[in-house]
Amino acid sequence: MKRRHVLGATLLAAIPSFGRAQAYPERPLRFVVPYAPGGSTDTSARIVAEKLAALLGQPVIVDNKPGGSTIIGTDIVAKAKPDGHTILLTPAALIVNIAFGVAVPYDVDKDLMPVVSFVDLPILLAAANNAPFKTVAELLAWPKSNPGRPIAYASAGVGALTHLWGEYVKAKTGLPLEHVGYKGSAEALRDVIAGHVPLFSDVLVPTATAIRAGQVRGLAVAMAKRSELLPDVPTVSEAGLPGTEGTIPFGISVPGGTPVAIVMRLNTAFNEALADPATRRKLLELGFIPVGGAPQDYANVLTSEIAKWRAVIKDSKIPPPS
Repeated sequence: MKRRHVLGATLLAAIPSFGRAQAYPERPLRFVVPYAPGGSTDTSARIVAEKLAALLGQPVIVDNKPGGSTIIGTDIVAKAKPDGHTILLTPAALIVNIAFGVAVPYDVDKDLMPVVSFVDLPILLAAANNAPFKTVAELLAWPKSNPGRPIAYASAGVGALTHLWGEYVKAKTGLPLEHVGYKGSAEALRDVIAGHVPLFSDVLVPTATAIRAGQVRGLAVAMAKRSELLPDVPTVSEAGLPGTEGTIPFGISVPGGTPVAIVMRLNTAFNEALADPATRRKLLELGFIPVGGAPQDYANVLTSEIAKWRAVIKDSKIPPPS
């Protein structure tokens, strides 16, 4: 697959159609979310859609199209008319699918154009209350007094970004981590709370709720700064795992061939929406970090994330998710 910088080059090379951009948007926007309604990602889209509608002067209708590991919803936008009226909440699964080489019915480089980084969902490391370590320092020291014994860690499933992050930490630290994949984060969290698995690689929400309730112990958040939801949990750098920062990145994309002037109009609107104090507060309460930036910034994120996780998959010999 070609590198994502091709998308950035497409943006730079295209000739803006200012007449069309001035008339844009001419009708309601369809905001395709490749997840089922009711989840936190869907909620984040609806929060921003409300502000976006006020900024653009047209309704922004969230259209949930789950299924196929987000491929179904992504394909709908990839094949839509490139006029800016169909936009995609680009899932982090797009990165995983490309990194694993999963066959998809669209050409990511040609059929999608990056608009903006949307939100990041931080990864965190948690431990069962009965785990033999209460801090990252104790975790790192444990194998020395228990040679040859593996440390099981749970994740939402084989091939999930939280699984890949666990393998990334394993490679960085030399910890004898042994992955236990579940069918979703909720199932994994139940077993960690019950003390069946000592470690948990997950996203900030809903595990932050379990940490605040004292059901599990937060060891580190994979962020450069502490989370507002878990101010007492150290960052990975503070805890002793420098260089292991990681998030689940979501973006906004439109069909390939969308006029650059329209892409930039959307980019401006999304940046304004994400910077709005009330909108930002609601997203932070959900556990998301509002991002924003230029289209090329999001293209760069995709390029770097795909390369990073592709290397982890290869080095750790992780099979593609079934």
